[in-house]
Amino acid sequence: MHRTATPRVEREATPVTRTLAHRPVRGSRTGYSRAMGTPSGALERSAMLERNFISKDFRRLAIVVGIAIALLVIFGVLEGVVLK
Repeated sequence: MHRTATPRVEREATPVTRTLAHRPVRGSRTGYSRAMGTPSGALERSAMLERNFISKDFRRLAIVVGIAIALLVIFGVLEGVVLK
C-alpha cells in the first residue's frame, strides 16, 4: 500500500532572519601567530615538549629510512652474488 504525500503548505514570502550558529571563518590561519606580548610559561613548556616530540619523530623516521636503504643495498648485493 502506498502512502500519499502530504499536501505542501505555502509559506510566507518574507524570509525569516536567524542568528548564525557560529562565526564564519575569515581568511586562513596560515602564517605568523597573531598573539601579542610574551608567551606564558605553560605555553613555552608545551611548545618545547612539542618541538622535542617532533625532533624525536624525525630522528626515528631517519633511522627507519636508513635501515631500509641499507637492507636494500645488502640484499641487492646478495642477489647479484647468488645469481652469478
